[in-house]
Amino acid sequence: MRILGIAMIVAFASPALAQRGPSFECSKASNAIERTICKEPELATADRELASVYAALAGGLGAAAKDHLAKDQVRWIVGRNRDCGAEPDDMTVCLRNRYAARTTTLKAFGAGAYPFISVQALDRKGKLGQIRFSYAIEYPQFDGATADFAALNARFATDARQAAAQATPRAEDVASDREQGWTYQQGFEVHRPGPDAVTIAETYYGYNGGAHGFGGTGCTLVDLRTGRSVGPDGVFAAGDGWLSMMVQIVGDDLRKQFVEKPGFEDALEPKSLTKLLGEARHYCWKASQLELVFNAYEVGPYAAGPYEVVISYDRLRAHFRPGGPIAR
Repeated sequence: MRILGIAMIVAFASPALAQRGPSFECSKASNAIERTICKEPELATADRELASVYAALAGGLGAAAKDHLAKDQVRWIVGRNRDCGAEPDDMTVCLRNRYAARTTTLKAFGAGAYPFISVQALDRKGKLGQIRFSYAIEYPQFDGATADFAALNARFATDARQAAAQATPRAEDVASDREQGWTYQQGFEVHRPGPDAVTIAETYYGYNGGAHGFGGTGCTLVDLRTGRSVGPDGVFAAGDGWLSMMVQIVGDDLRKQFVEKPGFEDALEPKSLTKLLGEARHYCWKASQLELVFNAYEVGPYAAGPYEVVISYDRLRAHFRPGGPIAR
């Protein structure tokens, strides 16, 4: 199994290979994952881009950061091969999603001081009665020594264990007369809204025998100076003026979206929006804009899917807290 290929071959690839194929030689593809990447031009391009981003990032790091990055890339490749190889019918989609998230993450790593974030994983397959189940959960761990990240890491690890427990059937879930297939996948990507902060955007999708699956996105803003997560009240200046402003902006945007994609009208009531916008998980702070994500059922029916409201920082910057995690 090729482990370090994506991290190293880019340095030696010929110009022709770099233009046409992935970051490794397809004639030496050793497993189904690599053969699929070679067969799909979109995946070959994604692999080549990731290798280029990795090489550029590694080239600017000191010894400790470079070693951390190399080990984390190995973990990512092992997870890619394990999880995407587990479901051959969904391999292309799995690889596409994994590459997109990892490329975004490595670009964020290079947009400031290296944040020493590694990929941790929980994976299991099993069967209880007539229920076959599997889960593949990736979550972040902050390994840096610039702040105390213990509480934050404990939170991410605890959430991952709880998700794994919920994806595992219990005796009372078993119906002996009906076969079921339970699945759960969770991953994350990192964004860099400022040099002193990162956003962890976790996405998940699962099915446990109901009428349909469930999924969504939740975001956590982390101040790298303190090692703590920060809610919107820690980004905006003191007082609740920011919340009234956000209720107005988000309400106006959702009303426009409801014309084409009807949602719950009562979700637009100021009281309802005030509650939603007080919850930090909706706020995905990215490089140049805030993306607010509302998952199924929060402001609209399941069939409508998630709703997103995008707000440029130019519109918000005057309201940011001086000295906060996102610079004014």
